[in-house]
Amino acid sequence: MRKIAILSGALLSSAAWLALIAQAPALPGTSMDRVGFPTNYQQTFKRLYALDNNQNRQIRVIWTNDVAQTVDPSQPWNFPYGSVLLFESWAPQLNDAGDPVLDADGRFIPTTLQTIFAMRKEKGFGAEYGPIRNGEWEYVSYNPDGTFATAPSASGACAVCHQTGSSQPLTAKLPPINAANDYVFRADQMFRGGNGAMPGGVMQNYLFVPNTIHVKAGTPLTIYNDDGVVHTIAAGDFRSDFLGTGGSFTMKFDQPGTVPIRCTLHNRMRGTIIVDPADDTAAAAANYAHGAR
Repeated sequence: MRKIAILSGALLSSAAWLALIAQAPALPGTSMDRVGFPTNYQQTFKRLYALDNNQNRQIRVIWTNDVAQTVDPSQPWNFPYGSVLLFESWAPQLNDAGDPVLDADGRFIPTTLQTIFAMRKEKGFGAEYGPIRNGEWEYVSYNPDGTFATAPSASGACAVCHQTGSSQPLTAKLPPINAANDYVFRADQMFRGGNGAMPGGVMQNYLFVPNTIHVKAGTPLTIYNDDGVVHTIAAGDFRSDFLGTGGSFTMKFDQPGTVPIRCTLHNRMRGTIIVDPADDTAAAAANYAHGAR
């Protein structure tokens, strides 16, 4: 078989749920936009990372200004003052069933830019968020024409979201999230690798999850490292680079068959890829039913 390595409760009714939301206190926002619409950012910022988000049917593209690029990736709570990060939300191309169409590398295909989410860090920023403050960041989102998609007064939804992140960089643990410490999503992937493709499997607790991964012949398969240690992925005559937390590796197999995989750093960490015929419509669904994201 020829192998091609491409890249290193209780249930509530809807009415009850809406009633709970209505009873929730309003989140504090800010009184003005101090972030600023990033005119010409595609020429002046650096494009860092693109993530295919299957839950939201969305492609998320991350951009940073020069200041933000100087952050130590092992300390994603220490972005310097003047840092600006943007998250473009793109609609992907969908098939007749409403599922994203994948390109030859297993990536979503962008169609329309919908929203530009922006966050900026400056000394003294964020005080108006009060109990949901996340360091000295302020947030806003824009439509592509520069009008507000999320006005400053409603930006508390962004601030509270950034209090709940969890990330474990390789060389440091995150401190508690509070007013003195900011959190930026996916800083490890943005600066350390991870190609953003929708995964068919992950590495967790020294295991491949699911342990048997299905993929259709000719379809790219991406495996992410969600562990707190470095791993590799080896199969037959190829091996990935060292994959830290957030790193990923994409493979493609052109013929049906069974492929044993292993981590060359941890000898008991082994799994199996079953390459199903290209016309097997049920192949990839097995992965998500058994724990892959």
